[in-house]
Amino acid sequence: MEHKEYSPQEISETVAFLIEKDFLDDERFARNFVRFKKSLKPTGKYYLRSKLIEKKVPNEIIEKTLSESLDEPSEIEELADSWLSHHKNIPREKLYEKLSRHLLSRGFEWEKVREVVAEKM
Repeated sequence: MEHKEYSPQEISETVAFLIEKDFLDDERFARNFVRFKKSLKPTGKYYLRSKLIEKKVPNEIIEKTLSESLDEPSEIEELADSWLSHHKNIPREKLYEKLSRHLLSRGFEWEKVREVVAEKM
């Protein structure tokens, strides 16, 4: 609003109105963002954390939101099954490495990825 040359009083009144009407709420934004991203495709907490940091969400809100939204093993298994069904021609000796790398790139924790991949092999 400063770039559009609004006065400081207009800016503060607008921000106060938005906060009063609950339109500016970082916690609500973070919860909705995580829910939306997970509805598009399975994503882990490391990916979500980096995206929330890019959006300038405070760290305490990120931690609170991500603690409520755990990486479900079923989510990781579903993604692994989907990936495996599309990559049947990969040699077995490379499969563990490639599947692990794919799941890690989606932001899932190494320990959970390792468990799921070991189960699939």
